[in-house]
Amino acid sequence: MNHPMLDLIVNVGKAGEDSALLRGALGLARRHQAFLTGLQLVPAYPTLMAENDSMTELAAAEDRAKARRAWWLEQCRKAGIAGDWEAIRGIPVDTLARRSRLADLVLGELPISDPDAPAGFDEISRALFAEASPMLLVPDVWHGDLLCERVLIAWNGSGEAAQAVKAALPLLKQATAVKVLDGERTALSGISPPRLPLREWLERHGIEAQWQPFPSEHDAGRELHDQAKAFHADLMVMGAWGRSRLSELVLGGATRWLLEHATLPLLLAR
Repeated sequence: MNHPMLDLIVNVGKAGEDSALLRGALGLARRHQAFLTGLQLVPAYPTLMAENDSMTELAAAEDRAKARRAWWLEQCRKAGIAGDWEAIRGIPVDTLARRSRLADLVLGELPISDPDAPAGFDEISRALFAEASPMLLVPDVWHGDLLCERVLIAWNGSGEAAQAVKAALPLLKQATAVKVLDGERTALSGISPPRLPLREWLERHGIEAQWQPFPSEHDAGRELHDQAKAFHADLMVMGAWGRSRLSELVLGGATRWLLEHATLPLLLAR
């Protein structure tokens, strides 16, 4: 039985061939025999489009973006994968979120090295909260490969966490070690929603996981990161905060901390 091909998008931006993001995206696509679309967003804001100079500059930027197609297809050829190149004009956050909806995962760079950049306000993080597909964010301080061999799941029983784990399933199946930090609170019978059967779900998919309780922590983000480093994780999987914030539970406050400080790739969903 043939398995469906994974459809990945990498938000290339200004990344060059030496970037961990592009190396990681190409390597991930090769290992999973995925289709990888290189995406170049061409920012276009309605308030500026009435000015002739702005329209000229926009057209030139779009031409430059389209001209990168040959370069990208050569990267795919050298990596031995199928891929395509798209240059899309539009409001970056909305455009990326919309385009992501036909992808299984969107890969992008997470700006960590700039201490003045507010968490969650970069292009790709904002797209995630604009109801995009799950995103795999590679910190700009990450210099390793995107092997996803040792995966830490930050679990709190929320719908966002479940979406993240489902999106990570192909990666979890090929991981050499998986650990679940279980921060789900005890359900109150007849009052709280029933617990999701994550342990059974993982077992059903042939994934052996270590389990460790994760008690409620005031500084959950830092503690998660410390646990990930102790596990030598090269990927953390977790749900991002929801719009209502009602499903955050233990790990909700961790999202902002990790968007500011993470030094390993994050697979987030909401």
